[in-house]
Amino acid sequence: MDFALYRQVAAQHGVFTTSQALAHCSDTVLRARLRSGRWRRSPWRGVLVDGDLPESPALLLRAATVAVGGDLVACHSTAASLWGFDVLGDRTLHVLGPPGLVNRRLPGVQVHPSSLGTDDARLVDGVWCTPPARTACDVVRGTAPIDGLATLDAALRSGTCTGAQLAAAATDQAGLPQVIRLRGLVPLADAKAQSPMESRMRWRHLEAGLPVPRLQVRIADGGRADLLDMGWDDHRVGAEFDGLEAHMTREQLAADRDRHNWLTEHRWTLLHCTAGDVYRRHLRMVARTARALGVPLRREGGG
Repeated sequence: MDFALYRQVAAQHGVFTTSQALAHCSDTVLRARLRSGRWRRSPWRGVLVDGDLPESPALLLRAATVAVGGDLVACHSTAASLWGFDVLGDRTLHVLGPPGLVNRRLPGVQVHPSSLGTDDARLVDGVWCTPPARTACDVVRGTAPIDGLATLDAALRSGTCTGAQLAAAATDQAGLPQVIRLRGLVPLADAKAQSPMESRMRWRHLEAGLPVPRLQVRIADGGRADLLDMGWDDHRVGAEFDGLEAHMTREQLAADRDRHNWLTEHRWTLLHCTAGDVYRRHLRMVARTARALGVPLRREGGG
């Protein structure tokens, strides 16, 4: 095998075309390497990838760039995944690309127009991406409202951008769709949120007009301490999101009940919320919290 091919594949970060391969090996060898898994096909005709490389957004984007034959800049949820704060799990590749690409059909790729250009793009894992703060703001404007705060919280939690940078990016996007909603969320973003579902739970309460809670509320007494996902200290009310892992064993259930009793002894009311509450029963969820706080609901929870 001609080592020039390996050098070329390495220089292209593990992606190459069938024509590049056939310039260095026979069709029989190419097919054998595909059968053995040494190479594998990408989603795009005529583009191969090194079989030792795991699937990732960066690898797929590099393959798409080879298929298109021009520079692509990852954006929206694809860039968020590369920066480490994607909360959507969208498998579509979202890119900013040449104007002509918008009218071409490239399976699995969505090309977005950009009035902000790509001069601020940054290199991550061998591909160009929109900067973290701009990426987060793009995702918020283009996704369902319930995912907006979760995205901003995750961006801050990742450490790739700051609140000031999010605010500046939101200012830069003046006039773009949904920017008013974005600007309303940026001041509420908090890196202390531990999961996207905690963020979505908090957003439901804020959207309903309830007071802004404090996150990771620490309660300590007599050498024992506990943390609540979020809480309202003045009212001694806390709310927590219970995922699928809650109460999986007898030991976990016993520890949870002991914790709940300890908080009750310290005059705290602890409310438990599930995914069903957040997505389907949010009106009942926020009404229950409002009763515990002793405050009126100023508006119904959003959709």
